[in-house]
Amino acid sequence: MSVRDSIDRSGMSRFQIRVVAICLVINLVDGFDVLVMSFAAPGVAQEWALTDSRVGVLLSSGLVGMALGSAVLAPLADRIGRRPLTLVCLALCTAGMALAALSTGFAVLAGCRLLTGLGIGGMVASLPVVISEYTPRRLRGTMIALYGMGLPLGGVLGGAVAKLVVAEYGWRATFFAGAVLTLAMVFAVAAAMPESLDYLISRRPRSALSKVNRLLARMRLPAVDTLPGPEPGEDRMRVTTLLTRDKARTVLLWISYFVMMAGFYFAASWTPLLLQQSGFSAQEGMNAGLLLNLGGIAGTLLFGLLALKARLRVLTVGCFLAAGMAYLAMSLFLGSAAAALTAAVAVGMFINAAGNGLNAVAPGLYAAPVRATGVGWAMAFGRVGALTAPMLAGLLLDHSWSPRSLFGLLVVPLAAAAVAVFVITAPRRARTAAKADTPAALT
Repeated sequence: MSVRDSIDRSGMSRFQIRVVAICLVINLVDGFDVLVMSFAAPGVAQEWALTDSRVGVLLSSGLVGMALGSAVLAPLADRIGRRPLTLVCLALCTAGMALAALSTGFAVLAGCRLLTGLGIGGMVASLPVVISEYTPRRLRGTMIALYGMGLPLGGVLGGAVAKLVVAEYGWRATFFAGAVLTLAMVFAVAAAMPESLDYLISRRPRSALSKVNRLLARMRLPAVDTLPGPEPGEDRMRVTTLLTRDKARTVLLWISYFVMMAGFYFAASWTPLLLQQSGFSAQEGMNAGLLLNLGGIAGTLLFGLLALKARLRVLTVGCFLAAGMAYLAMSLFLGSAAAALTAAVAVGMFINAAGNGLNAVAPGLYAAPVRATGVGWAMAFGRVGALTAPMLAGLLLDHSWSPRSLFGLLVVPLAAAAVAVFVITAPRRARTAAKADTPAALT
């Protein structure tokens, strides 16, 4: 029996649960690090008298770094390993957050956010890959969804910290808190996070066989006598082949990530300020930001439960369509506090669930030796949407667009992304990618 079959036919050991938990907490800290800027933005804008477009640049600076990290750093995981890259990226995030707390001007803070984003983008592509490799197939969607819960949890944590410390210590204290949390994760990963099984088998570093067997023993699975050989042609795959072997599927996956991340980061970055500009109080705006992330947690939990029974394809497509309806509701009912806050919950719920769906299906589209590269480049393209949306929102506000119009702008793209996911997960495509869906290095 292959290693992959052994994992798929077994339950979740304590060791495997711990792997998922570590990835979840890393994602939580990443969520804090990237979303804390939206809670610090009002204080920064007031202290430095920034225009909306300059606030948009600050909100997008971290996302620019994330795009660069996903494209440049994430593929290194296929060469040096998922665990070492995660440690390096967490160190970059720690430095970026600490320096942001000490920043004295717009340009310096933007550079610090860029550095933080670089670290986040470099590691987030590897974490769903690690989870998928250590999780039985029947539980994979649920475990990925639980991992995805870390991002909105980080947003809730960021909002709670902002409420506690901004009034007393100023906006810089939020970045200092993030630096401390991220530094703690450096030590946690160094002590407890294992290397990717697929990396050990496909790249075969020194003592790979003994390392694989030690990991199998911790999962209470039988040892293997030899490591399986790579599939023909896998060692020749590079980034360029992602656009040649199945160009249509890869491009549609990139578009889906682009739209999902544009919707998420626009809402996460601008919702508190847009509600204030619509006549709500600063407290109501901050409450909307918190509710957005609480909705994300609820959506992630619901997705995880439904993934135990429903097909990931149907679930992900439905989440994209529901997210489009939620943005439409936000646009139509922005005049009422109760309706706007309810719509904020729905936006957070469905856009996070859509992201969980993409993270669950994307790793299976690529073979083990280029899995982090494939997912990393898809996320990198998604980061272009993530960084474009907050900046574009600031520019459109400077040109007299209303908050209603900005929320309504995303309805059609989200529906189009639902169609894209429907196409790339069609049964015909699944058969073509059957070898990619079952990690070749584990067979």
